[in-house]
Amino acid sequence: MNFNREMAIVMAGSGVKVIHGEVMGNVDPYIEWIKWLSYVPKFQKTRIQELSSKTVEELSLDELDEIRAYKSQIRMLGLFKIYGTDKISKEEYMEVFDFMEKQSIDKLMLNKLSTEELKFAKEQIQYFSYVSSKELRKKVEEEQKEDNYKNLSMVDSYILHIISRIDYARSMAELDSKIKARLAENDIMLRKSLYYAANPHIKE
Repeated sequence: MNFNREMAIVMAGSGVKVIHGEVMGNVDPYIEWIKWLSYVPKFQKTRIQELSSKTVEELSLDELDEIRAYKSQIRMLGLFKIYGTDKISKEEYMEVFDFMEKQSIDKLMLNKLSTEELKFAKEQIQYFSYVSSKELRKKVEEEQKEDNYKNLSMVDSYILHIISRIDYARSMAELDSKIKARLAENDIMLRKSLYYAANPHIKE
C-alpha cells in the first residue's frame, strides 16, 4: 500500500481532503476533476440521448459500457462535491481517492473535447512549447489564478493543463542546471582549499 493511500484511509471521515495527482502551479487537481466531471459536451449529451432511447436488448456491449461510464462519472461528480465533508462515508471517501489515483484525467479531458477543439489545442500547445520560458510562465501563472481558471473554456483549460507541465519541466531543468553549476563551483573551491591547506607555502 502506498503512503498517500494510507494517509487517505487515516483521514477518511476527518473532514480533510487527501488529493492525488500532479500539482503544477496553483490549479488543484481536485478542482480540475470537478470541472471536467461537471462538463458534458453537446456531442456526449446527444450520444447518451440516442442510447437511452434504445431498449436494453437493442444495446451492444460497447454501448452499455458507454452508458455505464457516463453514469459512473455522474456518480463520481456527486461524491467529489462532498469529498472531505461530513456528508461522505469512509467507503465513499476512499472511492473518490481511488478514482483520482487510478483514472486518468488526461483521458477524461480528451474524451470530452471535440475533434475541432483537439486540433486547436494541438496548435496552441505546439506554439507555447517553443516560446521563451518567461512568456510561457507568464501565460501559465495568469491563467492559473483562481478567478481566471474558473472562466477558462474547456479547451483552454486543457491547453493550460498541458503547458503547465511544459513550464514545470523547464523550471526543473533550470533548477537542476543551477544546482549542478553550484555543486561544480563548490567542488572547485573545496579542491582549492584542500590544495592550499596541504601547501601552505604557496600563495593563492
